[in-house]
Amino acid sequence: MSHYNFKKIITVPTAKDFIDVILSKTQRKTPTVIHKQYAIGRIRQFYTRKVKYTQQNYHDKLTQILTDFPKLDEVHPFYADLMNILYDKNHYKLALGQINMARHLIDNVAKDYVRLLKYSDSLYRCKCLKKAALGR
Repeated sequence: MSHYNFKKIITVPTAKDFIDVILSKTQRKTPTVIHKQYAIGRIRQFYTRKVKYTQQNYHDKLTQILTDFPKLDEVHPFYADLMNILYDKNHYKLALGQINMARHLIDNVAKDYVRLLKYSDSLYRCKCLKKAALGR
């Protein structure tokens, strides 16, 4: 039987706030200027880095949410019953499962777009692929 500290659970942001935080962090932490006279390899690397960085931030945030919330099987039976009454155990497990599925889907989308970026042939195509990847 493990003791669980419910106070360490972070507040889950709304979808709009979550997206804004991740995209602004990507904008701040990665290079922002690319010129069309650069070699195509450098352009690909620039946009690939942005897509991978965004994917990693989403992955980290969603993983933190999943690990912060307790598993109902690991908490004291009193708290498990209380959570079942307040939030419905099935709904709670379903929500955590959907977060986990979203994390895997984001990983797959990023992997697919990185693969497409690897074979792009112009600055415009790289830019469009990056926009599509971050938009999905």
